[in-house]
Amino acid sequence: MRTKGVPSPRKNGVPVSEAVSKIISGNYIVLESLRMKIVNYHALGSMISSEVEELTGKKALMTTIVVAIKRFSDGLGKGRIENMSAGLKDAKLELAGGMVDMTVAGKAAQHHQFLQVFLKLQGKFGGTPYVFHLPNSVKIIAEEKDAKLLEEALWGDYETSLKKNVAKITIRLSSSAEKVPGITSYITELLFRNGVSILDAFLSYEDVVLVTQERMAAKAYQVLTEEISK
Repeated sequence: MRTKGVPSPRKNGVPVSEAVSKIISGNYIVLESLRMKIVNYHALGSMISSEVEELTGKKALMTTIVVAIKRFSDGLGKGRIENMSAGLKDAKLELAGGMVDMTVAGKAAQHHQFLQVFLKLQGKFGGTPYVFHLPNSVKIIAEEKDAKLLEEALWGDYETSLKKNVAKITIRLSSSAEKVPGITSYITELLFRNGVSILDAFLSYEDVVLVTQERMAAKAYQVLTEEISK
């Protein structure tokens, strides 16, 4: 769940199917192995179970993970690609460099406390930080000055980590694309196939926000522009 400007608490993580899709799409070797049908679903499920539980925020049954992997694998055919590509039609792109990817560790119950700190700083921000609530952390994508303000305000009370020199690409989807399941995993898969590594990817009701290394931002923007214009 993404909140622009003011974060809102999130009680649950993403569904198992979405977590599996995100994990696999971020691992090119696993993705290609699935495409070639040479992967044991149960072995892969055991390998990614801890990551799935991190994203979902709860214990996941192995059978549920395996079913999600199989469904993802079954959807890797040509028809899926054509459907996903069409889903990006009329999407709008925004690219912002000089960003910082901040992670604030903390369970969902602590998010309210973070919200109070965030609101006190809101009038001092030069830009509009993007806030994403996850089961065991809060992710903030912000301009460097705004990230520094947050880090100083949180110092001593929260465990924070920062990734600097990143870029944020916002893909504003059309109303039809919002209803296409797996659109985020398709986008990350498309970029991986073109040599662009994604650090984070977040889906809201209106857009997809991608975080990548700044040096890869121009290539990512080019690839996405070409895909949207097809």
